[in-house]
Amino acid sequence: MTALRVTAAECRDHHPLCTALGVNPTHPFLDNTVVRAAFAIPARHHRVEGRPKALLPVALPALPRWLTSRTSKGSFGPMLITGLRRHRAALHRLLASHPLVRAGLIDPGAARATLDAAADGSAGGQLADVHHLLAIGLWAASCPAEAA
Repeated sequence: MTALRVTAAECRDHHPLCTALGVNPTHPFLDNTVVRAAFAIPARHHRVEGRPKALLPVALPALPRWLTSRTSKGSFGPMLITGLRRHRAALHRLLASHPLVRAGLIDPGAARATLDAAADGSAGGQLADVHHLLAIGLWAASCPAEAA
């Protein structure tokens, strides 16, 4: 349920940016029917040992079995951590020139420490935050000067 809330909040937060860029994202598993069905399932059914997507078939039993019987969860976390570790030096340089650091809005030492924790696999819930911060920095670095 936490992942559902976080994903929905991220989609909601990105909506103004997508609208400004003329992008119309779709989120088929975040529509009201799916969300209501998921929240109607008792908490004891949210996690089942050995079934990473236990909530989905209980919430929407009409979904095709090929979708609800998958055994993999598809986490990108391990790949992200590997990339952070492999490119740590370049990412430190990116943080040093990050527009939010230059503007004094982010403490560069704290950003480096969080990046290092993420690269070491110990950032916990901050991995997505590090990813977003780096994505913003890469976007800003690749933008024409008038857009940044």
